[in-house]
Amino acid sequence: MAVPERLLIDYPQLWELEDGTEVTVRPMVKEDRDKLAEFFKRIPDQELRVLKDDVTGGTVIDQWAQSLDYDRVLPLVVEIGGRIIADATLHRRRQGWRRHLGGVRVVVDPEFRHRGLASRLLAELADVATREGLMRLYVELPADDKPAIELFRARGFKEVARFGDYILDRKGKYHDLVVLHLDLIYRE
Repeated sequence: MAVPERLLIDYPQLWELEDGTEVTVRPMVKEDRDKLAEFFKRIPDQELRVLKDDVTGGTVIDQWAQSLDYDRVLPLVVEIGGRIIADATLHRRRQGWRRHLGGVRVVVDPEFRHRGLASRLLAELADVATREGLMRLYVELPADDKPAIELFRARGFKEVARFGDYILDRKGKYHDLVVLHLDLIYRE
């Protein structure tokens, strides 16, 4: 499959975090498989349990690495010293009734939180989505993940739906699901 140059032309990028730490942001490549697996091992279990995919066994990360399709999912990784410290993705469909929407996910290593990284990654994904002609971003979160919900609200996302007992985590516990969205292009 040909790599869509328009999506990759701006990478890698060097960013300076709020505390002065310098990091590299770039699209994930298949060689990142092991580093990404190590990254997810550092994420607290209570956060992993409600991700859409079970990243603990390695099978899902293997699939991600082997089936990269930047036109469908643009996975950005953030590195420092060759170590992945954040993962952000923009999910979209090229056809159908959801072709104007982009789903987002951002996960940051606990050691690197509260430095502006998640907000900056959301802004980057919004910029890419706007350039690609998407009209709206959305995120689905557990209703009890207050810090994540506040992060998205601070970036302009608004709650548009709430579903009771909608998410079933790996331990068999139900959670409410909140859907938030951000309009990228004004529409009437």
